[in-house]
Amino acid sequence: MEYVYDGTFDGLLCCLYAHVHEEAAQAILPEADAGQLGLAPRKKVTTRSREAERVASAIENKISRNCLRRCYRAFLSGEPGREMEILSYVFYGFSKGKDVDLLHGDPIVRRIDLLNHKVSRETQRMLGMLRFSLVEGAGGEPLLYAHFSPDCDLIQLVMPHFLNRYRRESFVIHDVRREKAAFSAHGRWVMQPLPRDFSPEHTPDEEACRALWRRYFTNAAIRERINPRCQKNFMPRRYWGHLVENPEEKRPPI
Repeated sequence: MEYVYDGTFDGLLCCLYAHVHEEAAQAILPEADAGQLGLAPRKKVTTRSREAERVASAIENKISRNCLRRCYRAFLSGEPGREMEILSYVFYGFSKGKDVDLLHGDPIVRRIDLLNHKVSRETQRMLGMLRFSLVEGAGGEPLLYAHFSPDCDLIQLVMPHFLNRYRRESFVIHDVRREKAAFSAHGRWVMQPLPRDFSPEHTPDEEACRALWRRYFTNAAIRERINPRCQKNFMPRRYWGHLVENPEEKRPPI
């Protein structure tokens, strides 16, 4: 049976529930990737909070809370086929118990390790990469706005850091690739859809600050010590489109 779900983590947990109580899953596909017909019968799984909670509780009680956390982070990686890898990991954990996460040499556990490492590494990069700009809100009030296009689905992971950093400011973090954004005010935040072509107006002061930062970034570099290969290692080129500065400007002339 091929199960199709709504693309949420709760929906994936409901597919695991169906795997046990209905028919074994040969594939689990999010709706966005379910366009092509497969060879096996296909069924749409409705996301039900009660079923999702039952599976989450079973993972916590029969394996560990850390196992559930690792499943969630592996899900956020966005890697194709992650659903079946999580399913294999969970049921392997049911057979091994809480010691499953010590079996790093096992291919099933190793794959989840790699997905977790990918998410953690990109999360740390985004904490240092996000550039907030001062824009005009819907009511004309100043608002901090940052946009990015991470490979993984990271808004949920970076928000606690910025909530602690900007305790008194209202801000928005926009995931352009997934067309959604986290809106924060008064220490709380909500997730809302936001189209990729959303482009807020910068305040006059913001434009001056951006020009000053670009000038500093260009002039502060020691040209003899510029290492483009090392720079791309820490800040891959695919992220540069969301930076205020242009790393190309620091390169020495050829």
